Formats: sequence, C-alpha cells, structure tokens
Amino acid sequence: MALRNIISFSAPGDFGKWEQQCLPIGNAYMGASFFGGIAKEKIVLNEKTLWTGGPAENAEYNGGNKSDSYKYVRQVQQLLHDNKYEEALELLPHLTGDCHRFGAYQLLCNAMLTFSNIDETKAENYSRQLDMNNSLYTCSFSYQGAVHKREAFANYPSNVICIRLSSDKPRRICLRLSLDNIQENGQVSANDNALYYSGAIADNGLKYGARFTIIHSGGELLTAKDSVMVEHADSVEIYFSAATDYADKYPAYRSNTDPVKAVNERLEKAVEMGWEKLFAEHKADYKPLFERVSLSLNNTDCPEIDTDKLVEQYRSGDMTNASALEELYFQFGRYMLISSSRAGTLPANLQGVWNESNCPPWCCDYHINVNLQMNYWGAYNTNLAECALPLIDFLDSMRPAGRVTAKEYYGIESTESNPENGWIAHTQTSPFGWTAPGWDFYWGWSTAAVAWLMQNLWEYYEFTGDKELLRKRIYPIMRESAVFYKQWLIYDDKQDRLVSSPAYSPEHGPVTIGNTYEQSLIEQLYKDFIRAAEILDVDEELRDEIRKQCEMLKPYKVSKTGRLMEWFEEDNEDFDDSKVQPYHRHISHLLGLYPGKAISANTPDLMEAAIATMNHRGDDSTGWARAFKVNLWARTKDGNRAYKLLSGLLSSCTYPNLFDFHPPFQLDGNFGGSAGIAEMLLQSHEGYIEPLAALPSQWKCGEYKGLCARNGFVVDVKWSEGKAESIAITSTLGGICRVKTKLSRLNGKEIAAENGIITFETEKNGVYKIEL
Repeated sequence: MALRNIISFSAPGDFGKWEQQCLPIGNAYMGASFFGGIAKEKIVLNEKTLWTGGPAENAEYNGGNKSDSYKYVRQVQQLLHDNKYEEALELLPHLTGDCHRFGAYQLLCNAMLTFSNIDETKAENYSRQLDMNNSLYTCSFSYQGAVHKREAFANYPSNVICIRLSSDKPRRICLRLSLDNIQENGQVSANDNALYYSGAIADNGLKYGARFTIIHSGGELLTAKDSVMVEHADSVEIYFSAATDYADKYPAYRSNTDPVKAVNERLEKAVEMGWEKLFAEHKADYKPLFERVSLSLNNTDCPEIDTDKLVEQYRSGDMTNASALEELYFQFGRYMLISSSRAGTLPANLQGVWNESNCPPWCCDYHINVNLQMNYWGAYNTNLAECALPLIDFLDSMRPAGRVTAKEYYGIESTESNPENGWIAHTQTSPFGWTAPGWDFYWGWSTAAVAWLMQNLWEYYEFTGDKELLRKRIYPIMRESAVFYKQWLIYDDKQDRLVSSPAYSPEHGPVTIGNTYEQSLIEQLYKDFIRAAEILDVDEELRDEIRKQCEMLKPYKVSKTGRLMEWFEEDNEDFDDSKVQPYHRHISHLLGLYPGKAISANTPDLMEAAIATMNHRGDDSTGWARAFKVNLWARTKDGNRAYKLLSGLLSSCTYPNLFDFHPPFQLDGNFGGSAGIAEMLLQSHEGYIEPLAALPSQWKCGEYKGLCARNGFVVDVKWSEGKAESIAITSTLGGICRVKTKLSRLNGKEIAAENGIITFETEKNGVYKIEL
C-alpha cells in the first residue's frame, strides 16, 4: 500500500499524549484531534475564536496599555545616552504592559464516543491514518467478523466537521456520544437527534454555541439529558459545528450575533447536503490547494511503514527511509497551514487551531518576535498564498489598538485630522487587540516586531503580483508602520546613526541604544515600503523622507571576532555581556540573511560574518529555532549544513505524529521546516530564480513541481547526480524572467547566459522549458 502523504499508525493513540499521538483535521475555523480509540474515542475540539480575556461588560480593558508610559521611555533614552546604565534599568518596569485580561486560547470540549458492544482487546487489523491528499482521517479494525471504519474531515466552505462510523456487517454500531472538559458554566442538552452545547466564557462573556447532529441508518436512536445513543445501527454520521460571537473589530470585538442560531442554520444545510456532497465539496476546495506542489526525494517509493516507526528510524540514525520522512514532513507543514489558516478566519496561532488545554503554553497566543512570522514563511514558496490572507486581515485589525500603544508608549498620536499616524505592537498579542509590551521588559519589549511582520505582507505581493491587494490592503498597513518608525527613530551622536532606543534583542543580552535586530528590520521595512510606493506611484514626499532615514540606520557591523554584531557595543571594553547567552535559540541579528534580503552573495563580507555567527551559535536548539536555522543555512547556499539542521529538527524535535516540539508543541517549527525545505530547493530573493540553490548531497536525485518564485513564477525541476536535468517555469503574470542556470536551450532555442544568468521575456500563463 502506498503511503505517500499519509501519516499512519498501527495502534490507537494514548488519550494522555495529545501532543505526540493525536491526528489533526481542521478547516481553519475549527480543529479536531483524533486518537483512534477502539471501544472509546476522544475527539479534542476547538473553535479558533474561543478565548478568555479581552473586553467584558463588567471589567475594564485597555489592551494592556499603561497610560503616559512615554515619559519614562524618553528618560530611559537619555540615561542610556548619558551612560547611566543602572539608572536606566531601574525605569524599565515602567516600560511594560499590564497582564490584566490578556487571556488564553481555549479548549471547546472533548467529544467522547463510547462503543458499548466492543471489547478492544479482541480487535484485529488495526489502522489509523491521516490522508493529507484528501484531508481525511480514517480509523479501521476488524472485530467479530466485521470491519469497522471511522472517518472524519473538516469542510471549509460549509464550516462543518463530519464524522462517519460504519461497518461492513449490519447492526454493529452501538454508540454513546457525550461531552467532557466543557467550559465552566457550559450547558449540554440532547433533543431528538442532536446534542447541544452552549454558554458564555466566564471571564469575558464571549458567547459560544456548538451542535452535533446524528444521522443513523438502521437501529434506534435514544437521548438522555446530556448524551445521545444509537443502538445497533448499520452506520452513523455525526455533523458538528461551533461558533462564537467574536468579531475582529476594535474595540468591542463582538459581532452581536447569536452563535447558536448560526450553528443551527449551518448544520441544517449540512445535513441536507449529506456526507457524500459535503465530502465532494471539501475535496473540491482542499485538493487544488494541496496538490499544487509535489515533492519526490531520491525517487524512492513510499515505504509501507508507520510514521512513528519512520521517526524512530530517523532518530536512531537509520536513514533507509529518510527521504520518505522528509517528504512527509514537508507536506505536513503545507497540510497544517491549509487546515489552520483560510480566508475569513483568524491566522494560525502558536498551535494552529488545535489545543487540548484551557491553560495552554504561552496562552497559545500570537507571538510576534518570530513565531507568527514563521507560521507564514512557507505560504508563498510552497504555493499557498491564499492562506496568508488571514494574517493581512489580522494585522489590519490590530491598527486601531496599536495606535493607542503608539500614543501611550511612544508619544505618537493619531488624531481626527491625521487618523493613521502610526501603530505598533510588541512580543505577544491576542485576538482582542493586545498591542502593549509584555509585563516583563526583557521578553515583552520588541519595538521592531511589527516591522518584521511587514515582510510577510510585502512578500505576498512579491510572489503574487496582486497590485490591487497591495493598493487596498497591504500598502496602507505598511505605510502606517513606516510612518510610526519615521517619528520614533532618534539620532545618536555617538554612533552617528538613527536608532530605536531602548532596544532589546530577543530574548537575551543587554538593553542598548539600537541593535542589529531592530535596525535591520526597520531598514528592510523602509526598503520594501519605498518599493511599494514606487509601484503604486504614491507618497513621493514620504518615500524621500524614508529613503534618507534608511541611509542613516546602518544596521550591520562586524566585530573583532569576525562575527556579525548583535549589539553595536560588543567590541567596547565596558560592554555588559552578563546577560548574553552565546548559544541562545534566537539569532535575531541574522534576519537580514533570512527572511530579509540584505545579506546575500552580493554582500560577501556580511555573508562571511553571518556564517561565522551561525558556526559560533551552534546547531543544537529547540524545534522552531532549528527550523529557523534550516532557512538561514539554505540562504548561504550550504545545502549540507541546512540538511544537518533539518535532520536535527526531525530526529530531536519531532513527535511521532510529526508535531514539532519546542518543547512543548509549537506549530511554527513545522511551518518553518517546510519552508526551509522549499528554500533549499528554490530561491528567488536575489533578483533571479535559482533552482536547487542549497541542494544537499543526500538528495542525489528527485523532482518537485509547483514551488513558487517571486514575480509570479511557478517552477518544476527534475534533477539527478545533484544537478538539474530539466526546468519548467510557468509565468502567471508575464514579464521578464531571470534564471541562474547552466543550459543549452530554452523552448528548443539557444540562449546566451550572462554571468551564469539567462534573461528572457515571458507571456502571462506561458510555460518555458529549459533543457540542460
């Protein structure tokens, strides 16, 4: 049996090991995690807008902002300038936010399916799988001469989760559906063929509603107070949906709609459609996204081996099936992005949309000092640009709250006559417009985090060429961000540069007057903003002002050690290195290498310093940090070193179900790892397409189809003996294409290369084949 793009197990998962053994499905609105239990199944259910914290009728909420903190910021700036370091540190607690009402992402409930007629010790031929080709979960086993099958998928267009329980023998399904781990004060009731669950979050009054509708063939349906039972049915279909009255609109964040009514209407339509039509609708929506990209490494057949065994082999150093696991991991990242980030929903959080706890790690929030950015690194080069639309919407909706923070902490005020005068956010945020710094300066202050997020937005345009979206949605967000930094930067006479002060490099080291992290991110934003304004032919005066500031940022400096400085004072004898962690997981001063573009083959001195920095920092790290390093080393074109990091990610930071762990589970590592594999196989940030830019020696031959390069090019490559055999490029926009390659012919005609790069004009939707 071929297992390509299929995660497979031969035993049920342990209900107590959700992170390691569950199999997830999702439609971005909701997520469901299955364990594949035989006599009893636990399904962990989530609705992405179900959060504690934020505004409430009887509670004051200000997004964490402390009024008039700006006066302390200016004092800290002056003290740092005057070398009164200890006095400056004493004021840092005034530069923090209030932790009151930050909240956390919640578990909706666990659905418990109990099968009273099954003794699980006597089940045989067990299998459970997640088929990523169809986004379909399946569990099957034999019991007393009958084959039992349980299937589930999450439909995005109709916003329902569908579960089907069947047997190849009649009257074998005996089921009780009940709920566990419900929210405090949640109400559960059963009536006719439905189980209802509704209530309001205790601390903020957020209303939620959920419903299970049970359709059975044969047998008898019975209801109790809080459960539904089906006895001796031939098959059972369960349709589930959930909603809240959340709306991503400042300042109330409520829709004033009844979530129960919305769910009931949704399920009535779903039941009328039935399983087959819903599944057909689901496949028609999902498969075109997932199937855009295929990857085959070393042309190996997919082994008939369970995924936990694949991971175990890899971890033990047995690389027999290494390519199969690497392919699977790549596609799993794409699968999880499709399943947790679709238009009209919130973006993927630290765990996408899946969460088993009401007190999840780091609140299962939106961390914006690397994690949210990393969630979307693979959206563009792995051909899933539509999945980044929720991030654009989310950042746009943050602006009103971010203007309040800009006023209170930075003295930058938006007025009625100048309503978009600058917005800002810091290390962590929530769906309720939390833009204040964190409640501890040393992890919570991150002035450049928004500048970093602007790269994610700009790259949407770079890859898709969608000028209308750039004009209407992306550019206004970028513009207001640039306007903020234009007003925030100050001139430091000792360094002769514009600086962001105070600055702190996540999440270690001293507090300084500017640093590479902040300066490089602001520089990248400025360059991208200028380019966007030029494309749209707007804001000529503003772009000239930004251009002048950009020249004064001077973000990069090489130390006496030959490494790229993280703090500009590193070579000073009195540099405070007491809080510097030489092997820290964050490598924030290398953002100009990746995901930025400032450090490249065109800047050999900086590239050499960046490589020295990475060698010094080392390869061992947590899950997401290893994924980050895969991308960094790919940008140096050192495929073997990138592969070493990828191998470490898979062998040391990957659970049997392919969830990345920090620890604990964080989905950004999966997204970053998938993006890194694509970055090894295709790059386009230097102004030309470079297939197999960082191909490791371990991938001697292979083929991919559908990876994306900037300017609307879709690339297919086949290679052997470490060299490309054929390249096909589809131009979705038309225009000039530049490719770094050794070739003989383009579409059958000779073409000359200049400095190893060929340049040719393309037509929209034209296909161009390079023969090598």
